[in-house]
Amino acid sequence: MSLFKEGQLALLIDSKDRKYLVTLKKDATFSFHKGVVQFNEIINKPEGIRVNSTKGESLLVLKPTLEDYVLKMKRGAQIIYPKDISRIITLLDIFPGAKVFEVGTGSGALTLYLLRAVGKEGSVVSYEKRKDFYEIAKSNIEKFMAEQPLDNLILKNKDIEEGIEEKDFDRAVIDVTEPWLYLSIILNILKPGGILGCYLTTTLQLYSLMESIEKDFKDKLYTIGIFELLERRWEKEGLSLRPALRMIAHTGFITVFKKIV
Repeated sequence: MSLFKEGQLALLIDSKDRKYLVTLKKDATFSFHKGVVQFNEIINKPEGIRVNSTKGESLLVLKPTLEDYVLKMKRGAQIIYPKDISRIITLLDIFPGAKVFEVGTGSGALTLYLLRAVGKEGSVVSYEKRKDFYEIAKSNIEKFMAEQPLDNLILKNKDIEEGIEEKDFDRAVIDVTEPWLYLSIILNILKPGGILGCYLTTTLQLYSLMESIEKDFKDKLYTIGIFELLERRWEKEGLSLRPALRMIAHTGFITVFKKIV
């Protein structure tokens, strides 16, 4: 049986299904509007227990999934939502053992999923030119991966225009506002047949990217497609089963290309 240990992450869920991400520390507490929770009541206990706050609120205690963590972790740059990340992993055909290059670490959300997808035999190299984003991403990644080695990750606070030391990547992802500026650089490190994905949030960015592809890279990149995902949850209450009143609609566009010779 897996027990909670000091230093581990825990997800507390209250009666209204609100979620709170905490790091367990001996003799420490978590305070919220429904009282105080003692961490000593969680440490050395199994996942799935319930604890009561000082005001009588019952909370379910679970180990957070990667999605739970990504949605609650500290952010510098806006994260790519898990619904888009899952499609990026599929569209780019990220496989165990793959060597992946990421332009724009942001807050580290996609980086964490890439590490999981490539496995121990693969590797992820991520460049982030902003120092503040780099520090936040590094902290987020190390916090979630605290009990696992990070031998397959190279994280750099560096602009790729200063040069990329690594090469021969199977896949590449660009998550910056003007990806068309970096296409030539990425093509030089991507293997023939390698797949490139760009994540953009606005139609103007998307248009500029596709114009650049058509004008300067038509003979070097084959366009697999442009994709947008909408996510809607459903709810059951008594005899009623209906769509949730709120949904995650547009968050971004995923454009996918394959390097050709």
